[in-house]
Amino acid sequence: MSLFDSSNKGLKFDQIGVSHSGTVKSAPRERQQTKFGSQEPDFWPNGDPKMQILVDLQTNEREDPNDDGTRTLYVASKNMKRAISDAIRAAGASDILPGGVLTVQYVGNDPASANPANPAKLYAVQYTAPTSAFVQPAAAAPAAQPVQQSPTFVPTTANVAPQQAVQQPVPQQQAPFAAPAQQPPHPSGLTQDQIAQLQQLRAAQIPEATIATAIGATAQQIAVLDATPF
Repeated sequence: MSLFDSSNKGLKFDQIGVSHSGTVKSAPRERQQTKFGSQEPDFWPNGDPKMQILVDLQTNEREDPNDDGTRTLYVASKNMKRAISDAIRAAGASDILPGGVLTVQYVGNDPASANPANPAKLYAVQYTAPTSAFVQPAAAAPAAQPVQQSPTFVPTTANVAPQQAVQQPVPQQQAPFAAPAQQPPHPSGLTQDQIAQLQQLRAAQIPEATIATAIGATAQQIAVLDATPF
């Protein structure tokens, strides 16, 4: 495959609400952008090449029987780069790695765009880092079994009364560990993921109606969330 060719279908975000999700197939790679409608490499006015990041994803999207679902996410806009970076940090990861799951949704347009006729797109991103077979939860230590001790008898003589057996303390059975109480659901009915996504979109100054659609919530749920002090 040459520098400017790609055998994978590209993911498109042609209308607000479109979302794509998939498992990362390989490490992200960087490639120079091309001019619109051509294969000619593109440059900034100062002569620097315009670069983009390509992420290959294994998705459930299919267009025909020969479609294996492999798609390429082209990350060129600063808004998408920022949203992906925020999602990586939120996942406690350092970068996108093969085996991780990446979800990108087009949630609205930037109201501060210099060109309102072609506004910059805003994105909400979620990333789940891959698990490793080398990192396993520590096995719980086996419960200690009480040791059964035989009573100790003291030998007797004709002039000494027999001593009674020494009473051994009976080990007390420990109560099992109580399972941690689950966090009660929020009165609004929103999940913690929905609340976190709402806060992220509000920080990006997305309209409230667009936010409700993007996170799958109602205006009433959001109002209850805002009115709840915790």
